[in-house]
Amino acid sequence: MKVSQKTDYALRAMIELARHAVREQPLRSGDIAERGGIPEKFLEAILVELRKAGLVRSRRGPEGGHLLARAPGQISAAQIREAIEGPLSLSGERRGRPASSLDRTLTQLWEEVERVIEEELSATSLEELVRRVDSEIEVADYSI
Repeated sequence: MKVSQKTDYALRAMIELARHAVREQPLRSGDIAERGGIPEKFLEAILVELRKAGLVRSRRGPEGGHLLARAPGQISAAQIREAIEGPLSLSGERRGRPASSLDRTLTQLWEEVERVIEEELSATSLEELVRRVDSEIEVADYSI
């Protein structure tokens, strides 16, 4: 399983918005793109999806930009992933296939893996991700 580039960029954008949330000022797309290492055109499409999911709100005008729709502690990595990718499904649709013992066993395996992934993503808030990023920055050691 591989996380899509789009989901990775969405998480990066949301982390940047969360880091900026304390200022309660909108952050412009160009700033988000630069700070998160995201191509700006791609970011625009991602922000539309995040806005439709109710995770981001936008303001127009010279003082405009993007803000989190809720506090960083109230937004999970699972909500962000789902806004971009939809429901997690490792096993796909199995309609019309014979329900053999092997089919049932493998379906149960994939459903368990999905459950574990969703639990971890749901338990990880933007607030936690920002804390992790900021602690990495603080711990950086540049001694020679």
